[in-house]
Amino acid sequence: MAITPQQFFDKNIKWFALALLFLLAFKSVQSCNRKILLNTGSKQYIEQIDSLKNLQTESLDSIKKLNFELKLATERVKSADERATAVQSAVEKIKSNTTTTVVVKGAEEVKDTTKKRK
Repeated sequence: MAITPQQFFDKNIKWFALALLFLLAFKSVQSCNRKILLNTGSKQYIEQIDSLKNLQTESLDSIKKLNFELKLATERVKSADERATAVQSAVEKIKSNTTTTVVVKGAEEVKDTTKKRK
C-alpha cells in the first residue's frame, strides 16, 4: 500500500515545521552576523577616513607654516643683501675719498742684529 502525499505531509508535519524553524533561526543568526561585520567594517572605514582627514589637515597646516617660514627667510636674505650692498657702497665711497699714507717707523734704519763669530 502506497502512501499518498497528503498522508506523508500529515504524518511528518512536525518534522517539516522543525526543519523550517531551524532554517529560519540559522538564517537569522547569519543575517545578524553579517550585519555586525558590516557595522564593524563601516566603523573602521569611518575611523580611517577621519584619521586621513586629520592627517591631511595637519599636513596642510605644516605646509602653510613652512611656506610662511620660507617667505620670512627670503625677506631676511633680501634685507641682509640690502645691508651688505649699503655697507659695500659706503666702503667704496670712503675708499675713493680717502688718501692713505702708510708710514712705517723704523724702516729707515735696518740693523743687523745677528752676531757673527770669528
